[in-house]
Amino acid sequence: MLHRAGIEYSVGWNGTTGGRPCGNPPGTPLRGDTTKALACGHDAPAYGLPVCEHIRTATDEVDFSIHYTGHGLEHQRICALCREEAQHGRPVTTGRICEDCSDTSYGSVVDSVGRPETIDASRPVPGAGPQVPFPADTGTVLDLAPTERGLLLLAADGRILLWDAEAGSCTHLATTGVSVPADAEPWNGHDKALRLHASRNGRFAAVAVDFGRTGEVIGLTTGAVTAVLENDGYHSETVPCSLLFTEHAGRDAVLHRTRWNRIAGTDPATGEPVLLMPESEKEAAWAHSFHGALHLSPGGTRLASDTWLWHPLGQPVTWDLARWFADGESAWHGEQPAVEFRRLPPCEYHWNRPMVWLDEARIVLGGLGDDDEAVVPGARVFDVTRMVDLGVHGSGPDETATFGGPEGRFFAADGLLYSAGGPGLEIWDPTSGARIGSVPGFHPTHHDTVRRELVQLTADGVRRRPTTESLPTG
Repeated sequence: MLHRAGIEYSVGWNGTTGGRPCGNPPGTPLRGDTTKALACGHDAPAYGLPVCEHIRTATDEVDFSIHYTGHGLEHQRICALCREEAQHGRPVTTGRICEDCSDTSYGSVVDSVGRPETIDASRPVPGAGPQVPFPADTGTVLDLAPTERGLLLLAADGRILLWDAEAGSCTHLATTGVSVPADAEPWNGHDKALRLHASRNGRFAAVAVDFGRTGEVIGLTTGAVTAVLENDGYHSETVPCSLLFTEHAGRDAVLHRTRWNRIAGTDPATGEPVLLMPESEKEAAWAHSFHGALHLSPGGTRLASDTWLWHPLGQPVTWDLARWFADGESAWHGEQPAVEFRRLPPCEYHWNRPMVWLDEARIVLGGLGDDDEAVVPGARVFDVTRMVDLGVHGSGPDETATFGGPEGRFFAADGLLYSAGGPGLEIWDPTSGARIGSVPGFHPTHHDTVRRELVQLTADGVRRRPTTESLPTG
């Protein structure tokens, strides 16, 4: 069981601990504008976020809220009394203080109030199509997976069906033996559930238990199990199953978690290993992450994992999958492994978050804030091919854009970001951060990259919408 505990140190993007307390949302400079007088009156550089008058004059630690003013990404640290004022839309006076004064009054983050500004440049966009019902004999559909052959459906009785809605056909290809344990209990609001994955060509499927430890790969031409998947179960209840299909040199491969901190690649036709992380590298930086959901870049060259690490905090990581295929285990050796292992910014007690690749360099991370008590809707775009100096925190991927608004599941197509939360689908320009369109009431659950569509799985069928937008010009 993971519990929230007192936080004493922040964790840098590179996974090292630093001496600054946590609680400031991302993008907060350690040093501010030194040309203006500080509210505390000291002749020193500004430090951290602006604070309210009650925090400024405090002689002991004060728990605080993060207040987003609605002006761009502007945010500040305010006490409970000022939070009430902000909650009712009344102005709150804040000012910058020095590091010593910040350390004196710095308590624990409680929550957030307000939201970052959303830049709205919406234009008319096509809506989603009508619901297409499942065939009568499918029963309850738990999940689906798009393939070149059509949509694969996972029925509640374990059948894997190939559905061609246009042709009106539904073929039973295989039956899985994987099931959710009868005594399964939710963890932190996450229920154990069966998930269906498939190779793009539709030759193989995998069924696994999210927030569990078991799964299997099935050859869909024979219906036979070709590989049994199981991780060591160490805190597996905290993350979805780390699993996806990819291709290399014209052959399918399935990537999956074998232990809490190890991902492997398996040939789905034979069950033989094709990729391994070295067991000998026990002290390497990458060997301390609990792997979660995997995210593949559009061209299949890079991989991201929604990991967490002690104490705990979520910290997604990325690496060069193409180099791993090329060099094998040796790509992970040394202090600077050839796979270009990158850490994205951490967030206290927060993982299982929206994440998607825009292209082979840029990845979008959902949520603004560095503590789960104060995360607000938004997106952060990182170029993992460009490392920048982060001062006391070492170096990290270049953050090319940060903006408020996106929430729910993330998808990407043709350079655009799609988010599916709140009122429905919203479409974003990830460079300017502007919302350029929306489809209320449409909440896609899957991305069909074969047909270039977003798909919403409902209780009785699916709804679809093409990803036909382009970036604004001019």
